[in-house]
Amino acid sequence: MSEQTILIVEDDVTIARFVELELQHAGYRVLRAGDGTTAIELATEHDIDLVLLDLMLPGIDGLDVARFIRKRGLQMPILMLTARAETHDVVSGFEAGADDYLRKPFEIPELLSRVRALLKRTSTGPGPVVTEASGISIDTERRLAKLRGEPLELTAKEFDLLAFLVANAGRVISRDEILEAVWGAQRSTDSNVIEVFVCHLRNKIGDNDNRIIQTIRGVGYFFARG
Repeated sequence: MSEQTILIVEDDVTIARFVELELQHAGYRVLRAGDGTTAIELATEHDIDLVLLDLMLPGIDGLDVARFIRKRGLQMPILMLTARAETHDVVSGFEAGADDYLRKPFEIPELLSRVRALLKRTSTGPGPVVTEASGISIDTERRLAKLRGEPLELTAKEFDLLAFLVANAGRVISRDEILEAVWGAQRSTDSNVIEVFVCHLRNKIGDNDNRIIQTIRGVGYFFARG
């Protein structure tokens, strides 16, 4: 297996160098950027397997870096690093295209665990699978979602959540199951984040009466088969 490359985007030189050394010690190749412009250049010019992205950057901030990466069609995992962990900040990161987040300050073992989990999901993802429920079809290989044949415009995290709900249509899914499958078992994720994303999905699929995605109070959610 070839050496995997991680791009660190962090303007604090001390933190960036410390994380770089730890990742190199763990066997990864590391590139570094101290600002958003350099990060975009490196992400598009090199074969990057994962991005560690600080949200607070000089010039182009981390959210715009993530948005640019996704608009270019690049699908490498993005792990955002943030000292701001309020629900709306986290949601903004996920909407921009991040796959996971880690609060600052963080411990290196936790960082490495998140990195390994994201890389594993990318390298051992499912093969071509198309699932359908309530008029929604999900193509996991092409990461394409359609509503009655029309493509849905979804963020990366919205797609992951909708794909999981559709794949488990017809049964009650607990919040813990959703966290494990969609947020990588990140137990620190605020449950409000899930609720916000469910609300976004309901709006995008026209589920105005909550008939398709039903909230099971105190447990989780139920996605109707249709």
